[in-house]
Amino acid sequence: MSYSEVISFLGELKEDPDANKRFKEKANEVITILSNNHDLAREKALIQLEEINSLDLSSYHRTQVWDVISMLESVD
Repeated sequence: MSYSEVISFLGELKEDPDANKRFKEKANEVITILSNNHDLAREKALIQLEEINSLDLSSYHRTQVWDVISMLESVD
């Protein structure tokens, strides 16, 4: 698993017409953080993803956020 795979997955999620505006904004923030690829990118992205999970999301989008968190935790 790599940051580019996580970014790609998030990009697909934010294009979902059923995703709410706040979800899309947070997904963009996470993509930006991971694109910069600095030392604390994973930790900062995980914090943002936790904030996304506290939003009013459908069960589908909540599950997808947890998938992204799992993906990030497996990045070497």
